Amino acid sequence: MALIDVLLNAVNDPISYSVIFFIYVVLAAVILPIPVEIGLFNPSVSPAILVGIMALGKGVGALVVFEIGYRARRFLKRVSSAGPLTRKIVGASESFVRRYGHLGLFIIMSIPLMVDSVSLYLFSLLNPYEEDTALQESTFVLINVGAGAVRGAIILAVFYWAGIKLV
Repeated sequence: MALIDVLLNAVNDPISYSVIFFIYVVLAAVILPIPVEIGLFNPSVSPAILVGIMALGKGVGALVVFEIGYRARRFLKRVSSAGPLTRKIVGASESFVRRYGHLGLFIIMSIPLMVDSVSLYLFSLLNPYEEDTALQESTFVLINVGAGAVRGAIILAVFYWAGIKLV
């Protein structure tokens, strides 16, 4: 049974649904290449609570990804020095992360239906830790919590504007 099926089967139990939704959001940030907005649609749980759960789950997922990226960066630097094409690609990606940093991460993570894991790993792996412009772990997590809340609010606003009631 897929995780989404478990989530949908728990739709009438707010506590179980909230726990499963939190785990689902964390996994979506770390490894699952799927958007999490579908979890916001549950008439048994307040949309505001679900947005909060989504924001916290994104923060926990971002923390996990940051740690993985921090440890994997040494390997990436070693591999990227192997050839000129690899150096060029990694250099361009690092330049992107350096240029757009905090604001870029916030904007990307605020886009509804965006796949989180790819963006998080890009910003985590290519974060120039050696420089003053680097994203710190706490900042990385807080940006993702804030972006998760904004993303959820955007979805709720769109549905409200379209006249679709979630509760």
